[in-house]
Amino acid sequence: MYTKTVIASVAALPLTIVGSILKYVYQDWEFVKWIVVAVLIDTFVSMVKHWILCDFNSEEFWQKLAKKAFVYIALLILSNLLTYSTVNGHTVEATTLFGEYICWAMLLREAISIIENSNAIFPWCPIWLLKRLKDYNEKGEYIKNKENAMQHDPEQNMED
Repeated sequence: MYTKTVIASVAALPLTIVGSILKYVYQDWEFVKWIVVAVLIDTFVSMVKHWILCDFNSEEFWQKLAKKAFVYIALLILSNLLTYSTVNGHTVEATTLFGEYICWAMLLREAISIIENSNAIFPWCPIWLLKRLKDYNEKGEYIKNKENAMQHDPEQNMED
């Protein structure tokens, strides 16, 4: 009986340590489910779009997916840090809001990408809405036309 207690204690120690460390890495596992679903839908719709356009490149696909996963994991950890960190035992509301904004922005980015990709497969979304979504540059700044966009980020517009 004594050995079973010792074995159980020894086995529980690593789990306790991992659990304590994960608290500082990430806590909002419910949001992870939502962002994973959004990324999977976006990835599938994007694959279908590129398959229909006959320009699917598997090497480029895996590179973009790995890059997105890396960036999203880093952003999730940052949002956890900002949302749950404490100063003098209290969370700071400003950093909590910024942590939530990061999660909101990732989910919104995936939603916009799903709308654009699905509309490329089968036009269902009004053109005015897609144009309105494109009125914002990568920095989130509102731009009215292409000339204004060139002033904000000339490198990005060279690709167009």
